[in-house]
Amino acid sequence: MIDWEKRYRIMKLHFAAEIILELVYQNFGYPEKIGANISDTKAKVDFVWNGNISETFSFLYSEANRLIELNLPITSDFSNVEAEERYWEVLGFGKVSCGGTHIKTTGEIGPIKLKRDNIGKNKERIEITLVNP
Repeated sequence: MIDWEKRYRIMKLHFAAEIILELVYQNFGYPEKIGANISDTKAKVDFVWNGNISETFSFLYSEANRLIELNLPITSDFSNVEAEERYWEVLGFGKVSCGGTHIKTTGEIGPIKLKRDNIGKNKERIEITLVNP
């Protein structure tokens, strides 16, 4: 039996991570993503990064929360049905290949918290948690 509360938390964290990843890509020169993980308590995205990635957090919080508060629809569909290639799209923000299960609107995420973790030389992690899981 599926634990839908847990699954829904994972879906919200997954899309919160998608928003943060896309914001980093669009605004900080597409740094190399070297890892990611989504659980029911937090999401993690790892980058090759020279410096302290928390210097981006003010911008990331502002933009992510703006997108969340706008409660924008999230379209999830096939870009290639035969190859089973899927994408998500938020009009005016991004269209990204992703085979994951997605929520219906950005507002479902609710407020988020970001935390930095230095995971090695020139390797930085952004941890994302939900304020109201």
